[in-house]
Amino acid sequence: MNRLRAGFIIIIVLAAITIGLAAVPGDLDGDQIVSQDELSKAESSLAEGKITSEQFEEIKHIQENYPRSIVDRNNRTITIYQPVKRIIAFGGYDAEIISMLGDADKIVGVPNYLKDQDFRRMFFSSLVDRPAPGSASSPDCEMILNLSPDLITCWHYYPSKLEEQLPSNIAVVGLDLFNPETFVDEAKKLAYLLEKEGALDEYLDGFYSRYTNLLTDRTSKLTDEERPRVYWERQKPYETFGGPNYITNIINISGGKNIFANDDFDITVVDTEKVMKSNPDIIIRYAASKGPETGYSVDDTAAAKALRDEIIGRPELADTNAVKNGRVYVIYMGLPLGIQGPIGDVCAAKIIQPELFKDLDPLQMINDFVKDYLGADYDAKAHGLFVYPPL
Repeated sequence: MNRLRAGFIIIIVLAAITIGLAAVPGDLDGDQIVSQDELSKAESSLAEGKITSEQFEEIKHIQENYPRSIVDRNNRTITIYQPVKRIIAFGGYDAEIISMLGDADKIVGVPNYLKDQDFRRMFFSSLVDRPAPGSASSPDCEMILNLSPDLITCWHYYPSKLEEQLPSNIAVVGLDLFNPETFVDEAKKLAYLLEKEGALDEYLDGFYSRYTNLLTDRTSKLTDEERPRVYWERQKPYETFGGPNYITNIINISGGKNIFANDDFDITVVDTEKVMKSNPDIIIRYAASKGPETGYSVDDTAAAKALRDEIIGRPELADTNAVKNGRVYVIYMGLPLGIQGPIGDVCAAKIIQPELFKDLDPLQMINDFVKDYLGADYDAKAHGLFVYPPL
């Protein structure tokens, strides 16, 4: 019992410390905003030697640039009153964006699953060893308080749960960064919160939007009859994606139609009979981001082949068009998500509409993406397995 009380006392003390750290420099009336009058008083304090020139410049910067507000994925207005210095990026894809913005040093915490993707281990290695205070769905609140974040970013499912457990001075923002319909808007909002407006424009315009717009322009002309029926399986048999899920959007812009597009579930395990009756023309199966079936570091096709063979070998799927015509594919789970999104979209498009997109080369896309936006060398034509059978 005494140990339990001591734990509560530690959390309360840490919360108080964190709240104290949240004071806005130059704010004298406690409203977290530096007014013109308060800036004038700071200028007087500088002249009187009560504050340093660095302190005054900080106050002036805050007065000129804050507060900053965005509306997050849950339609919540989030306001930041001073520069963000410490971030826990619980989404994973948010950590990638923050790093591309040049603010990786501000990330003080990541989800415990961040290192599961070999993409992140290879190209964001500095983040892999950062403290991992659990995940947004299962947070270690004491560790979070010890890390003293100004901002927590996470998928839209979790902000309310986190806010219930943490001091109100820690801003919690719900940004998914995995849905092609909202990615650009969310990425720009995150850049704005970090005072990096425009920093992603070259990537967003020259890569992300370039390819998603190209796919949409071509597939928008397809009739319903020209769109094959697609069953996209997650990480276990008959776990799949419904209408609200981002996968439905990816299938749509890639020229297909999700057999569960009219169902209102997000992710669930469906009855086998539903898949059989829908008779998909194409089956796409996610390979877990942990591998070993696919990934940037995977060269052996044996595990991917075994996963595909398991699907083809299910007796209940034997009469589906997908199995009869050999249109069953395994795809690296990281590809259609986050900053890699357009690569996964193009892979899906080449699976679903091979003739319409025969001019696109996803392996060259990977090479260009890694070189141009991650500043690394990688040859996807010599290493890695992203789709099986290879496109």
